Amino acid sequence: MLLLVLFCMILCLLVIAAFIVAAIRRKRFAYDVSRDYEYGQLPKSATVSLRDGKLILPDTIGANDTVIARINVKSGWLGRLVMPWIGVKTNRGEWRAYVEHGGNGARYLNLTDTFDDGSRKITLSGNRVFLPDQEVELSVYPRECLSGKKILVLAPHADDAELAAYGLYEKHAADTLVVTITAGEGGSFHYNNLYARNPEQMQAQYLQKGRMRVWNSLTVPLLAGVSSENILQLGYFDSTLQVMKQNPDADVKSTKLDTADVNLFRRANTSPLSKGLNGGSNWRGLVNNLAYIIETFQPDIIVSPSPNIDAHKDHQYTTIAAVEALKQLDYRKGSLFLHTLHFLSDDFPIGKSGSMLSLPPMFGQPFHFHSVYSLPLNKEEQNRKLLALDAMNDIRPNANGYADWKTMIFRGLNGLRHHVFDIDRDLVNRFVRSNELFYVVPVSDVHQEDSYQKIVQCG
Repeated sequence: MLLLVLFCMILCLLVIAAFIVAAIRRKRFAYDVSRDYEYGQLPKSATVSLRDGKLILPDTIGANDTVIARINVKSGWLGRLVMPWIGVKTNRGEWRAYVEHGGNGARYLNLTDTFDDGSRKITLSGNRVFLPDQEVELSVYPRECLSGKKILVLAPHADDAELAAYGLYEKHAADTLVVTITAGEGGSFHYNNLYARNPEQMQAQYLQKGRMRVWNSLTVPLLAGVSSENILQLGYFDSTLQVMKQNPDADVKSTKLDTADVNLFRRANTSPLSKGLNGGSNWRGLVNNLAYIIETFQPDIIVSPSPNIDAHKDHQYTTIAAVEALKQLDYRKGSLFLHTLHFLSDDFPIGKSGSMLSLPPMFGQPFHFHSVYSLPLNKEEQNRKLLALDAMNDIRPNANGYADWKTMIFRGLNGLRHHVFDIDRDLVNRFVRSNELFYVVPVSDVHQEDSYQKIVQCG
């Protein structure tokens, strides 16, 4: 009898714990996970029936098109405890697309590169999430061929180019120019076991951190085959771009180092392009340098964060500076390939490495783009992207707490806490996926006032 009472008590405690964990996980998202995602600007290219988990795409859709499917989902009870996912299976392989804990309503599933002209049958399976029979709206965009196109990748900090577009620029390395805007010397105090927290040592730590990240920005693209002549570091200071914009003629000092001299980090360049850089740590200098780079390189594609949906100020103002440079030059050819690494609620993307990258949560806020470009990455390409990110000191903790038992225990317990109560926010895990995703805006939009205002509106 005592054992039965004890068993019932343990069972009750487990049920209560499950309710608590489910409630915490659902509330970790910064939005209501039971709301429909809203993308009113997507074209309704076709409608297909999902029956018993099967749908067949129409012959009018090409195998190279970008295909986004609006699908209604409903999480089961277990999906409140363990992150649910949609399985996608075709004759080409299998993929996963994750849904929030307890997620319900319309979601936009990326079906690009999951099918071919030989078979358009797609099987969808819900894992801890239900997919009722329904009519599925498809939004289809013919995918632009980038072969021979010149690609300018703008990275606000070292590792941003790789997180967003390593697969893209590796595939087109011979035609790519990677430009990093800031040295990235700011952020958290990294090397606690190497430097003390006194003013002199902290200055030394942030200077060394900046040097390491500058080195990363100039060397990691070499792994993808980008030539050293096409890798450039502008040397502006971390977390200062918004202040520079607000005071366009004033030189803005580093927030961590007692200097406003951009040559501190810019002198590490070896590219001949660096000889044309000029000006101080001010907004006009940044815009003029970007105009010089664009005029010299003549890109067809400019990869940069979307100010609408990327919350990091350096990311927003990198693109705003590029747009001002385009206007200054009256440059009209090509497209902006916009993306987000720090989504507005920091809840995107979710799920495990290797899964699909689909459209982020959107609930009617302004988000300007004309089309979507999804680039597939196979397992080997994902591996190379991961190893490139592993070469980035700021992502890989490196000497921070190395061989310190207290730090190691803290990391272990903190990792367990995140696994139980949170979603995974590790950048490497989040952005090594089966595809890279870009929101395409014609450069010509920059020169239309209404469109320009939409592009530069910060989320």
